[in-house]
Amino acid sequence: MMISTSQLCQSDLFKQRSEVLSRDARVDLSYERAKAIGLALGITLHDTLHLTQKFWDMHTDPIMVLDGAASTLLTIQYNLVAGTLAQYAATTRPDLVSLVEDILRWDVIGQFCLTELGRGLDIFRMKTSATLLPTGEFDLHTPLPSDAKFMPPTVPVKGLPCVAIVFAQLYVDGECRGPRPFLVNLNDGYDMLLPPRGGSSPVNHALTSFNRVRLPPSALLGDLTKSNTMHRDFMSSIWRVAVGSLALGSAAIPNLQVASYIAARYFQRRHVTSVYGSPSPIISYRTQQLPLLHAIAQAFVLRALYKWGIERFMDKNLDVRVRHGLAACCKAVMLQHAQVGNYALSERLGAQGLFEYNRLSNFHSEMRGVSIAEGDILALSMRLVADTLAQTYELPLSTHPDGPLAMHEISLFEEATETISSSSDFTQAFMQYVQPRCQQMIESMGHRMAYDAAVDQGVSRCLLDLYTINAIKTDAAWYVEHGVFTRKAIVHMEDAALSAALPRLEELLTAMEVEPYVSSPIISDKCWEEFRKTLPVYSFTQAEVPAARL
Repeated sequence: MMISTSQLCQSDLFKQRSEVLSRDARVDLSYERAKAIGLALGITLHDTLHLTQKFWDMHTDPIMVLDGAASTLLTIQYNLVAGTLAQYAATTRPDLVSLVEDILRWDVIGQFCLTELGRGLDIFRMKTSATLLPTGEFDLHTPLPSDAKFMPPTVPVKGLPCVAIVFAQLYVDGECRGPRPFLVNLNDGYDMLLPPRGGSSPVNHALTSFNRVRLPPSALLGDLTKSNTMHRDFMSSIWRVAVGSLALGSAAIPNLQVASYIAARYFQRRHVTSVYGSPSPIISYRTQQLPLLHAIAQAFVLRALYKWGIERFMDKNLDVRVRHGLAACCKAVMLQHAQVGNYALSERLGAQGLFEYNRLSNFHSEMRGVSIAEGDILALSMRLVADTLAQTYELPLSTHPDGPLAMHEISLFEEATETISSSSDFTQAFMQYVQPRCQQMIESMGHRMAYDAAVDQGVSRCLLDLYTINAIKTDAAWYVEHGVFTRKAIVHMEDAALSAALPRLEELLTAMEVEPYVSSPIISDKCWEEFRKTLPVYSFTQAEVPAARL
């Protein structure tokens, strides 16, 4: 019988303090947690193949932020590996159905070996090779150490067999036929079946190399046919990376929810002496209220954006490049808000914000990883801006084009268009003047999309106002320069929005439904006392005072 994640997070598996464990023990614990989450959510082959609502909801479940390593393992397992294999299992390779089911049950660990150490984002030109042999087998080889697959956690763990989808250049009769996916058995859970290069971290990341490894004909996912559209076919084979851009970016939602809940309870509990000489909770100060209510507003608005983004991403009538672009916009703005929000709230916790047991410092580090995984935000932004300026395709226009965020977005793209149009060298002008601003441009587009989605879905006006003013502050100079608002007006607008939202704080915290998932000891005196009792005590029965010396 499946249990809810709100029950699962109360189990000993999640109550255990991972920060006091050894590295290897933390890795094992994260795998156990990932498996428990996956089984509790009950994701099936149908869910991962057809991208059902259950699949998308998995990524915004608050339990996903309790262990960043576990959520990383879970998304690799269910999206990149099971999702990729499910496409073949449902069409040309029905023999893979049982393997996909084993992966979804965590009887087998799955990994996705795409990026190479020396290639980075230039992965289409990967050097890992798979050469067809006269026997019909393939010779899988890593030519140089810089060609090793970088990051996938392939180190043996917990006695579970591990398979990987490994991308390599296919060679047939000396001819390169482009990157293709191969299904490779990596290890049996104890020993590598292939020679590893590199070590591991708490997520057992590694460098993985192949030294003339023989693969059976069935290892190739797809066929040997030479294609006239190699790059397009390659992008199709890594389609689940685009899915991951949107799905992983949504982790910002529970991230902001849990972080703001922890901060709110601490701000209410922590008192200082006011100017009147009496104790006053620090929540009474604007310095605490502003980052807290901004984070809460962003959590509600981003949830609306995620819903809107899923609907558009799943619309098969849209150009696939438009769907990819929407995922990039959503990821960019979600990560921007999560990173700024986590940093600001962590700072307002003072010294408590530095400790792992309070989670906020971890949230910031984990979201840095998300910003790179399944599409580096900066690279996605540069590609999307270049395509937009070249009018290769067009993303959905604003449903509220007269709003300040839509005006800001349009102006940034008009400025970029003017810059490159007035230059005799499009590429040079783009690289010199536009490229450094690409991420800001895509974030502005994301701000507008988020606002439109929130308005259209009926998000409360006070939250919309807070969200809008925060987005305006990311480029206040533009609004002042174009006479939209003065600096003083922006300050007063923010104060009015905050004053409207603050009386609803308890209502908003309750509506986020994350209380069962919060284990930070600083949220109440009771929790702190229970936590304090678990700390090791060092004492002396008799202290000696050394003699004073001059």
